[in-house]
Amino acid sequence: MDDIIFSATNEMLCQDFSKLMQKEFEMSMMEEQKLFLGLQIKQTPKGIYIHQTKYVKELLKNFNMGDAKEMKTSMHPTTYLGLDKESTKVGKTWYRAMIDSLLYLIVYRPNIKFGVYLCARFQKEPREFHITTVKCIFRYLIGTSNVGLMLKKKRKFQTYKLL
Repeated sequence: MDDIIFSATNEMLCQDFSKLMQKEFEMSMMEEQKLFLGLQIKQTPKGIYIHQTKYVKELLKNFNMGDAKEMKTSMHPTTYLGLDKESTKVGKTWYRAMIDSLLYLIVYRPNIKFGVYLCARFQKEPREFHITTVKCIFRYLIGTSNVGLMLKKKRKFQTYKLL
């Protein structure tokens, strides 16, 4: 089973596309999507808002960060991460799980992308300072769990006739 979402600025376009697809493939039509592959989708007259609030809250719970104190930024501007061989090592599995979870999140949260990529570089031998920095990103997510992308509608649009 494969999933597909399609939309159009015009109801007739949706109907035409649906008919074409149903001729070629066995498929069922569903109503307006509100949740798809962990993404929450809200359609408004102004556009489509895509966010991962539910996913963020699950992340915080899974990594025992739900009760942590909120941070206003994901990373301090002067943060320097390096290969400090003298600091205490931390568990690779836990660190990698945190990074993997954040990597899924950054598609719709470009505001944390730099910090996540920076921390991801140290998955081979994470140290205490690295995990502290990752936890700062999680603490930032506490106060910004509802941040997402707003895809605004344009006033003018061009329609295309489907073959």
